[in-house]
Amino acid sequence: MANIDLISLSKTYPGQIRPVLDRFSLNIASGELVALLGPSGSGKSTLLKLITGIERPDMGDIHFDGKSVLSVAPNKRGAVLMFQKAYLFPFLNVAENIGFGLKVMGESPKTIRREVARLLDIIGLPGMEKRKPSQLSGGEQQRIALARALIVQPHLLLLDEPLNSLDNTVRMNLQEAIQRIQRELGITTILVTHDLNEAMAMADRMALLINGQVAAVDQPMRLFQQPPSESAARFVGITTFLKGSLAHGTLRTDYGNLVVNTNGHAANSALFAIRPEHIQVQQHPGQNAIPGKVVGCMYRGEHIEYQIAAGDLTVRARVPMPATMVPHGENVFVIFPPEYLFAINEQFVRHSSTT
Repeated sequence: MANIDLISLSKTYPGQIRPVLDRFSLNIASGELVALLGPSGSGKSTLLKLITGIERPDMGDIHFDGKSVLSVAPNKRGAVLMFQKAYLFPFLNVAENIGFGLKVMGESPKTIRREVARLLDIIGLPGMEKRKPSQLSGGEQQRIALARALIVQPHLLLLDEPLNSLDNTVRMNLQEAIQRIQRELGITTILVTHDLNEAMAMADRMALLINGQVAAVDQPMRLFQQPPSESAARFVGITTFLKGSLAHGTLRTDYGNLVVNTNGHAANSALFAIRPEHIQVQQHPGQNAIPGKVVGCMYRGEHIEYQIAAGDLTVRARVPMPATMVPHGENVFVIFPPEYLFAINEQFVRHSSTT
């Protein structure tokens, strides 16, 4: 276990104008699992390479338990990286694959056998020592790769989209397994993923990486429900933003006046947002109603997904089942319940083509 401090890290690759990482800072507490999310090319994998020592930052520092590791060799840092693919040695059996790191470290065969058996129990695959990688399913291979990473007792476990190539059922089972194992062992972990649901399911905290910086970091539920910036909100699936002037608990917009919870604040320019599943669609007016027309509707099983044109505003709503589907072309009212409208702090808004 280790407390990790990533301090103002910057990295620009040759031939590129903009840095991949731009003064990136983040703290990961000992024993914590932090999920790092961001669009492709946002620097997620580069960050892992800097932590392990595969790459060096142009600026900044990396501390393990308060001490810089920039001058420490990659194989001495105690950070283990697990990739999308298991990369097991095909000519070695399961026990030999898992115990490879301990063998390199010079541990005795007895110790290696004991630790391999212990790790196989932890990952839920006891008795698999003699099998070859070719005899394993994709999910089993990833479990073996996880055991191989954990057997050397690293200070930090880095997971670079390790479940990306697996089918949904296996992926969900492994999410549960990795979370359980991580908590049992108390190992500090960084999970890189582009899958929001995966991050929310597994992480103690989520950090959104946009334009090489941390756009937002918080507990998954808070970050999902009320992200602090427009770029963060868009990344977690929010597409409806309402801008206007704010006074006496009313947001005056081009589409009508909306009651909002403001704690008495006033502003000439305010930006509010709402999650799509909190928007209501009905054929009669109500509080905070804006008239519109259905321009798209799709049945998604657990909800109906609407696109509604209200002037130049396109509202995307997810109405939970059971519900009656309003057909394309029908006039409706879009309802924004005051308790679900939340303010975006515009000083954090970042406009970018990646969002």
